[in-house]
Amino acid sequence: MKNENIYTKAGKKVKAKKRFFFHFFTYACILGLLYAISYFEDDGNPLPTIIVALSWGIAIVTHYFKVFGTEHLGFLGISPNWEEEELEHEIEKLKRKRELKENIIKERNLLDDLEKLELREMANRPLDDDYQA
Repeated sequence: MKNENIYTKAGKKVKAKKRFFFHFFTYACILGLLYAISYFEDDGNPLPTIIVALSWGIAIVTHYFKVFGTEHLGFLGISPNWEEEELEHEIEKLKRKRELKENIIKERNLLDDLEKLELREMANRPLDDDYQA
């Protein structure tokens, strides 16, 4: 049962990769055709081709990330595990923040206890001879 589930998931991933490559191939062919048409018919004005390339390029990039994620982008300086690393970083930051708050609360409690102790000592101290008349 588990092997069938793994086989099914692997098959879906392979099909998704196949669809991406087909999508990318179609993108490259259509852009080549549009460029050739604009070069010969529109006096070499590439603006319509650039607009199509950029807008469709956004869809290609989105499709890439949906299929492959960030696992192949190490050459750009993007770690494949950046989400996990960022999660760990945020957890550590929140832990330090919580520890600092707890330490501040402890320090305040210690100061309050010290003030109470000083007030008790002042109340128990005998009056000096200078003030007795």
